[in-house]
Amino acid sequence: MTSIGVVIVTYRGGETVAVGLDALRCARDKLDANSDVSVVVVDNASRDGTVERIRQTAPWVNLVELPRNVGFAAACNVGIARSQDAGLVVLLNPDVEVRDDFLARVVALEWRSDIAAVGPAVLDGRGQVEQSARGFPSARTGLLGRTSLFARIWPTSPLLRRDLRATPEEGARPVDWVSGACMVVPGERFQSVGPLDSGYFMYWEDADWCRRASYAGYSVIYDPTLVVTHRQGASSRSRSAATIISFHCSALRYWRKHVSRSPVSTTAAAVALGMRCALKLIALGARRTLAGGRRRVEP
Repeated sequence: MTSIGVVIVTYRGGETVAVGLDALRCARDKLDANSDVSVVVVDNASRDGTVERIRQTAPWVNLVELPRNVGFAAACNVGIARSQDAGLVVLLNPDVEVRDDFLARVVALEWRSDIAAVGPAVLDGRGQVEQSARGFPSARTGLLGRTSLFARIWPTSPLLRRDLRATPEEGARPVDWVSGACMVVPGERFQSVGPLDSGYFMYWEDADWCRRASYAGYSVIYDPTLVVTHRQGASSRSRSAATIISFHCSALRYWRKHVSRSPVSTTAAAVALGMRCALKLIALGARRTLAGGRRRVEP
C-alpha cells in the first residue's frame, strides 16, 4: 500500500483554505483501496476563524493548533514529524488546489534512489504558468529572477533561462529547486537530507532544502504531468511590511549559507538586500496611502 502524508500550514488563510481542502478531498476520493492518505494541517496561531472553518468544512484532517506563530518552515516540520510513517510527503500551500487526478499521479510516480523531490506545474488563477522551478539563487537572481523588472519587461528572454525553468512543454527534467507551494518528497528524504531549516521564518526554505539535497547527491525533478493551481490566498494578497522584511532576511540567510565566500560578500549582500527591502517598504506605504486617499473621495 502506498501511504501519502499531506502537510499544510495555515496562517489567516481566509476562504481559500476550505476550497483547497475540498479539492484535496476530491483527489483523495479518486484513489483506489491500495493507497492511503492522511492530511495534517498545522495552524500557526491564526486566531481569525481559520481553525473553526477547518473544523467545520474538513473534520477529516488532523488539525494541529500551535500556540504561537513559529514560522512556515518550523510549522512544516511539525507536520512532517506527524507524517513520518508516510512513504510520500506532499508539502502543500493552503491556497493551492490540486486536480482530481493529482494524488493518483503522485502514487504512479517512479522514484529513483537519487531523486529528492518532485515539483508540479503550478498555474495561477488565470491558468498561466508560475515560475515554480528555478536555478539556485545567486547574485544575478536580483536582476534576472522571477520578480525582477527585467523578467516583467522581457519574460521570454534567453537570459532568464538559467533562473526560470518552469517550461511544461519541455517535459519532466531535473532542475535546481522547486517551490514549496507544492513539493512531493519521499518520507525517507527528510531523514537523509534533514527537515526544513526553521531559521527561515518565511520564504527560501524550499530553495535551501533542495540545495542541501544536492549536496547529499540527490536531484530535484520538475514534472508537468502533475498540475496544481495556486490562487494566492488572503495571506499572500495582504503582503505586509513583516512579510517583506522576512523575505529579505531569509534571502540573506540563504546567501550566508550557500553563496557567500567571505565576510565582505556577506556585508555587500546585506547592504543590497537592506536597500531593496527599504524600497519595497516605501512602495508598500505609498500604495496604502493612495488606496486610503481613493477610499476617502469615493461617494
